[in-house]
Amino acid sequence: MDFDIRMPIVKLDRTKIAILKEKILDPNITTRKLSQVLKDKYGISLSHARIAEILKEMREMEVFRETVIPNENYFIFSFIEMSFDNKNFAENWRRTYEYLINSPNVMLFFTTDGIFRWKFMMVFRSFQEVSRWVHGFLKDHGQLIRDMNLQIVYRILKFKFDDALLLDLLSGSESLNQTL
Repeated sequence: MDFDIRMPIVKLDRTKIAILKEKILDPNITTRKLSQVLKDKYGISLSHARIAEILKEMREMEVFRETVIPNENYFIFSFIEMSFDNKNFAENWRRTYEYLINSPNVMLFFTTDGIFRWKFMMVFRSFQEVSRWVHGFLKDHGQLIRDMNLQIVYRILKFKFDDALLLDLLSGSESLNQTL
């Protein structure tokens, strides 16, 4: 099977794309209001009860996540990336991975292509807490770590998923529906 990075991992129909687009524009929109918006903007007629069911299905499919992230003025946000000491990787990675997954300070944990490094966004209440966490982490898991880069995030300039990214999916699904 060929992998096409332009194709979404989860395929959504026109209705789900429209619902997702409107939830991005207004995360607090009620299902009743969403029902009216879908009818007015997309010609999609659904009851608010059916919209609630679709939203539940989409949450369960992890099409989107709902989370509250405090403003950076109330917490210290940091970006950490680390590389590994390969000779200790096999026997230490699982314990370190589970520690990071379960740490309340880890907000986002991910890898990227290129050089394999674990990367994460973290949240702390103070600079002292950052120092204590890093010290404790290296004390308990340092045998796995070859290199760790810590950066403090001082100002978040943009944190938004733009609904414009869904426009081509909507137009693509509309043309697909017209050809059927």
